[in-house]
Amino acid sequence: MKLLILGNHTCGNRGDSAILRGLIDAIATTAPEADVDVMSRYPVSSAWLLDRPVMSDPLYKQMKQHLSASGLMGRVKKVLRRRYQHQVLLAKVTNTGRMRNITLPRGFTDFVSALKEYDAIIQVGGSFFVDLYGVPQFEHALCSLMAKKPVYMIGHSVGPFQDPQFNQLANYVFSHCDALILRESVSLDLMKQSNIDIRKVEAGVDTAWLVDHQVDSFAPSYAVQHWLSTIGKKPTVAVTLRELAPFDKRLGTTQQAYEQAFANVVNRIIDQGFQVVALSTCTGIDSYNKDDRMVALKLAAYVNQPENYHVVMDELNDLEMGKILGACSLTVGTRLHSAIISMNFGTPAIAINYEHKSAGIMQQLGLPEMAVDIRQLLDGSLAGLVADTLGQLDRLNNRLKPAVDAERASGMAMVKSVIDRVREAR
Repeated sequence: MKLLILGNHTCGNRGDSAILRGLIDAIATTAPEADVDVMSRYPVSSAWLLDRPVMSDPLYKQMKQHLSASGLMGRVKKVLRRRYQHQVLLAKVTNTGRMRNITLPRGFTDFVSALKEYDAIIQVGGSFFVDLYGVPQFEHALCSLMAKKPVYMIGHSVGPFQDPQFNQLANYVFSHCDALILRESVSLDLMKQSNIDIRKVEAGVDTAWLVDHQVDSFAPSYAVQHWLSTIGKKPTVAVTLRELAPFDKRLGTTQQAYEQAFANVVNRIIDQGFQVVALSTCTGIDSYNKDDRMVALKLAAYVNQPENYHVVMDELNDLEMGKILGACSLTVGTRLHSAIISMNFGTPAIAINYEHKSAGIMQQLGLPEMAVDIRQLLDGSLAGLVADTLGQLDRLNNRLKPAVDAERASGMAMVKSVIDRVREAR
């Protein structure tokens, strides 16, 4: 059985890395005979962070070539790609309309040919199909359908659906894949509200829950040893931050207001006798366009006791982050996957909602009160909630383990179901 996992653009986002690692770990357990290839825009850093081979994404190379073209012809190529490439791909897949006669760039046709050697294509999950990210998000799926290969979308959040072109592609792709397995139910509600086809929707989980803890085989690096030692000296709360763009305008706030409000939470935590460690699931490794460490460093200007606020600058992979978060008392995460990684490694987490996925994940876990709207951060009420949570950790920990165990069991059943279908179709 030969499988291709695509859609995970970079492991510079350790949340995406955890999603990918969990899926790979689950496939290895369910189908140890499977030959699994993984594709990424940044194969060098992704391979280093995952400690396994990763292929380069040819569609990303194609896009970079168009964007780097200079002169009048270069500008024309950029406009044509932005406005019409998705329409050409859709016309090719459906074999309808005048655009089906337009010749695709060679990068697309070569990619479609390469897909034919696989038994199935897995579009790895996460918040990938979001209208703000644009219609190019569907290119891999359209090429997979063009190659007439089974397409399984595992562990996704989708929507919102506020753009007509995005909705057109979503309707086609989601109705022609073999399964769209959602990791939470809020996405299904959004699909229904926007009249997006739901016939292929199945209930699933986020595959980051499936990351193997490597209890016997994990060898901590020097950096991990340092942070575990630091955490061992004083009760610790972990936090994760981010640049809110492109969500800031939709939320009606600013980056500065977010940072100052979060600093108030940090100050309240420190006043309760804890130290705070700022971990970053997104760093600028290998040209990744987000680096949460910079936000964490800016936050330090508002912290009253900077000696109790530590910014982790090391390049850690998601497994190493799990080990560090697992040694903390609580995680307060703007990045959803910092919360998932934390809970998967045994530490409760509060997830700050800046889009619907966090609320959906916590609701499915059976801990809906641990998902907090970002407005509660901005109005100051989150600081009190964190303080209350720190006073009830024993009760919370008793609820957390069975909830995570159930989510992991559901996730393994989800992956097994897909593997069984691929086996039957061979």
